[in-house]
Amino acid sequence: MEAIESKVDFVKEIEKLKTVTRFNRTLDGRFENSAEHSWQVALVANLFQDYFPEKLDIGKVTLMLLLHDLGEIYAGDTWVYDTAGKAVSHDKEYLSLQKSLAILPIIQGEKFTELWFEFEKGNSPEARYARIIDALVPLINHLVVSEEGYNPDKLTAERVLTKKAFIKEDSEILWQLAKELIERSVEKGLYD
Repeated sequence: MEAIESKVDFVKEIEKLKTVTRFNRTLDGRFENSAEHSWQVALVANLFQDYFPEKLDIGKVTLMLLLHDLGEIYAGDTWVYDTAGKAVSHDKEYLSLQKSLAILPIIQGEKFTELWFEFEKGNSPEARYARIIDALVPLINHLVVSEEGYNPDKLTAERVLTKKAFIKEDSEILWQLAKELIERSVEKGLYD
């Protein structure tokens, strides 16, 4: 009974991910939370898996994406274009993740930690694909949700392309999609 109680406690813990505000917005104009983002990227990974050239364990990819932002519970979300923040966010998120996973039985916590590190390092086909999806979905989101001319941070298409360029190393189709989304966002005034 102790194991199930610790898992219930973990469910209570991850409820906190719903309170972590991200920088992307939703259709109703509010900012999305990290739990919504994790759900969306996990679902999209299942939709786009045929566009990745390597065989994937999609269950592993899905779990990886559901776990990848758990470290934000105590560390918060760091905007992808915040260079200074990104330099320290990995360590902060790892410590936060460990605090949350300590609630689980040791073996399960260790498994989740391994998957988190695998995602962070991008050292497997599943991790590389998960990272692509994590980078691609915000492009779709921004194009669909943002009103014309919305670019409060004066992002340039060049900066966004540079940030997303790693996609082309693994999937030409998804890279073409990323470029098309960025191009359409420029036309909509979302990037300079």
